[in-house]
Amino acid sequence: MRSPLEPILLWLTNLQLRHPVRILLVTLLTLVPAGFLASRLELRTGFGELLPDDKPSVVELRKLADRLPTASTLIVVAEANDTKLLERWVDELGPKLRKLPPEWITDVDTGPREALDFFEKHKHLYADLGDLEVLHEAVLERWDFEVSKELGTNLENEVPEELTVEAMRERFKKKIEEARAPHAATNGYYIGENGKLAAILVRTRLASMDQRAFELTQRIGELIEEGRYQEVDPTFRFNFTGSLITSAEQYRAVSGDLVSIGAAGIAFVLLIVYLFFLRLRVLVALGISIGVGCLWSFGFAELSIGHLNTATGFLVSIIAGNGMNAMVIYMARYLEARRDEGRELPDALRTASLDTHGATLAVVGVAMVSYGALMLTDFRGFRHFGVIGGAGMFLCWIATYTVLPALLVLAERVRPFKREKDWRDRLSGNYARPFMVLVKRYPVAIAALGLLSAIGAAVCTTLYFTGDPMEYDLRKVRNDEMSPTSAGKLAGRVNPLVGRLNQSGRAIVVDTLDQVEPLVKELERRRDVAPEGQKPFGKIVSVFSVLPTEQQRKIELLTEIRDRLERARKRGFISDAEWAEIEPYVPATLAPIGIADLPDILKRPFQENDGRVGNIVYVAPTPGRSLYDAEYLMQWANSFREVKLPDGSIVRGTGDAVVFSDMLLAISDAAPRVVLAAFLGTTLVILFAFRGRVEGWMALGTLALGVGWQVSVLYLTGTKLNFLNFVALPIAIGVGADYSINVMKRRQIEGDAGIERAFLETGGAVVACSLTTLSGYAALLLSVNGAVRSFGLAAGVGELSTQLTAMLVLPAALYTAARFRARRAEREKEKARMSQLN
Repeated sequence: MRSPLEPILLWLTNLQLRHPVRILLVTLLTLVPAGFLASRLELRTGFGELLPDDKPSVVELRKLADRLPTASTLIVVAEANDTKLLERWVDELGPKLRKLPPEWITDVDTGPREALDFFEKHKHLYADLGDLEVLHEAVLERWDFEVSKELGTNLENEVPEELTVEAMRERFKKKIEEARAPHAATNGYYIGENGKLAAILVRTRLASMDQRAFELTQRIGELIEEGRYQEVDPTFRFNFTGSLITSAEQYRAVSGDLVSIGAAGIAFVLLIVYLFFLRLRVLVALGISIGVGCLWSFGFAELSIGHLNTATGFLVSIIAGNGMNAMVIYMARYLEARRDEGRELPDALRTASLDTHGATLAVVGVAMVSYGALMLTDFRGFRHFGVIGGAGMFLCWIATYTVLPALLVLAERVRPFKREKDWRDRLSGNYARPFMVLVKRYPVAIAALGLLSAIGAAVCTTLYFTGDPMEYDLRKVRNDEMSPTSAGKLAGRVNPLVGRLNQSGRAIVVDTLDQVEPLVKELERRRDVAPEGQKPFGKIVSVFSVLPTEQQRKIELLTEIRDRLERARKRGFISDAEWAEIEPYVPATLAPIGIADLPDILKRPFQENDGRVGNIVYVAPTPGRSLYDAEYLMQWANSFREVKLPDGSIVRGTGDAVVFSDMLLAISDAAPRVVLAAFLGTTLVILFAFRGRVEGWMALGTLALGVGWQVSVLYLTGTKLNFLNFVALPIAIGVGADYSINVMKRRQIEGDAGIERAFLETGGAVVACSLTTLSGYAALLLSVNGAVRSFGLAAGVGELSTQLTAMLVLPAALYTAARFRARRAEREKEKARMSQLN
């Protein structure tokens, strides 16, 4: 059946033969805007970029960023053997840091000394109410005893406990000791590890992943060098940790990874192309063509989306590996027409275009369907991957039939291809030969093994998806640690000094101050009712956590205690020396303290951009639970993502924990839908491409078996799905269809007699295509990011599986069927001959 594209392709081929330079100049003109657009693409690695903007957790995350003055935390850390030197370092560096530009620094915390001084000054209000009530009762009893004793009216034999200064002190010191406990041996500094590790906490306006973090750390480093601390103690050294620097390091690593992996992917793809064709001019032509396709793709990405995210940043390697397939098929058919069939250049170009466009377009259609299936979810990471990947496949196909033929015409004008076959052509034909040797020798065994493996694959696939295939160990999807002194590892050492709340706590912001205490009570209730070992979070800290409770009652008790003690002093029951020690605990002026009275160090964590204080509540993880455990992370996130207060109002929490939890839920929800849509769409495209003939059903069955093998490998090796490698499943369906479609299209032309030729010639190109795709995935294995490596591995397994089924099981089935038909025809012929004899 004549394709509707044939007249267009013939017209285009004639144009390429007459004006190849003009076509290439037009192409060059398109590359200028495409390159400009691609250069504007920015990489956004935050989890919030993978979810839709209207997701409640993302909406709240952006609201939170607008209200909080501190976007991230930088911790400056110093190590030395001399504790006094570390104290001097803190005292000297703190004031210097406070002079840095306000667009960088919002607060510098050099230790809890100011807070401890405040607690000391107001220790009478921080005393435990129960202790004060006991003290109050003891003072009154002692007063009554001493007065009655003096008047001679004491009729009781029991003598009350003597009121000593030590007894008074015991009643007030609890809060002070609690505050001082973590810093008792460090004089109010953030110093630990036996006095050899010191930290300064810097809160900054710079957002997570802001690359100005390195400019800031460089400036701080210069300030530290001014102190010449290493001259005093040669063991002195400094480093940085905290959310600002760890996120900036992650971003820099991913950005560098994007460039290096993209370059490695293209290099690997071109190496495979050269090893297949062994001709430099072919390598140049295909290299230019795939470069054009990739540049068009990322120019389109800027127009359609405007940025890259964690899931799409590595598409250069994938588009190059997949997009090259149509070019390899075209080039292989062109060279076959020139050499094997002895055609002239015009005829060879027309043959290559007309014989390959149906199969390659069907392959592109199937790939676009599988990429398009990723757009059926609100998970933006998948949707963007589908948009850019699908467009990339189509644009590379356009480059195959526009740019590549024009390059071939120019190459032939400079130096025509030799007509006779040489060792390079014979070698390239050997790519498929090992498969054909096996298939011709054991067709029935291989076909039977394929059938049995289909049953096993169906069982493994069912078990894999009915179980829980999601990855919950987040260590496997993060970036590798850069070195033993990296900021990520240093954070674990600093936690005991500055507290986990400063490092891992998540902020919940309410609208009014009167919502804070009901929110805290509800969160505490949720924590307290959870069974031991299943507590969703640890500490809950609000501005009221640093204010004394029940102040009015305490003041009443303290006022009466002071009144009795003053009267006792006047009557001589207490000496002046004793009074001097007791008086600081019961001051003459007693007034409640409020939020405004708190020192800056205590107020600042609860202060918003507009100056309001108190509407922020922090929730810390459960001690001993890791935030790299996604199951706990989801439990933690779900415990505060939405809280209903007694007045009916809803308070929503957010942060990376909630966003990542939503991401996992989105993937779990989307996975069955995406895979089913990819398979159904691929089925329709294949059946349409083959007009419903048996060849189409065989291509589809081969693809299904290959994907089944892929899932079986994932199941048997215990490989779990994460937010990135899940994409390997629908992509394996789309890209894996390439091989069975191409060989079945050629088989459709050649018939049973041409099975071997179809698989040796088109099959050889198919193997080369598979190797180019594999090389694109192999480049991902060089990534520093675990999620990217897992995608490369899962996609590579899918590529191998679909390629092996197309090159082993499918020809074995065709040979077996052909032999069966031949024997049946022979029997029919023999039967007809015998009937004639009779």
